[in-house]
Amino acid sequence: MASKNESTASLLRLVNREIWIVTSMAGDARGGLVATWVSAASIDDDRPVMLAGIAPNHFTRDLIDRSGAFALHLLTSEQVEVVWNFAFDSGRHRDKLASVASTQSDLGNPLLKECLAWFDCRVFARCDAGDRVFYWADVEASTQVSEGKPLCEQDVFLAADGDQLSQLKADRDADVVLQRPWHDNWRNHLSEQPPQIHRTQ
Repeated sequence: MASKNESTASLLRLVNREIWIVTSMAGDARGGLVATWVSAASIDDDRPVMLAGIAPNHFTRDLIDRSGAFALHLLTSEQVEVVWNFAFDSGRHRDKLASVASTQSDLGNPLLKECLAWFDCRVFARCDAGDRVFYWADVEASTQVSEGKPLCEQDVFLAADGDQLSQLKADRDADVVLQRPWHDNWRNHLSEQPPQIHRTQ
């Protein structure tokens, strides 16, 4: 019989989440990362809101906090190579946007010229949950750039070679080791102070 954690992990693999590229810019610094913790957070078509969960150790999280904005990109199912560009290394050491065609949005966010769709978002609230910072953001503009189906998590795993899979696992394991104490600290202090959602404007 599978353990609780093994069973949970295998069950979660039944969910094939969309791959998102999150970009942001503050001053002259720009960056981006791969995220799957992104979701629509409103059913009001006239006031669309997105929710994104970003690990606090990532350079892009710092850019979002400094700029108060980010762009979300869905990729087409043929754009797996774009994932590797944004998944590996840190924006602190490499300009991940240097190798992709991009422009700048009205909010100052880098926008990928080649993607399925993009959403230009302005943050209005954030909540620090230890191993993730959650951002609620108004969609100020959005565009479908091309036709096709969105690239999803399982598509990326199927396309990855052995070295890429090993690197993804190593990066994930390193993040867990780094982020677990932050999450534990947040949980241990919940009884003292309930989660606070802070307006950013």
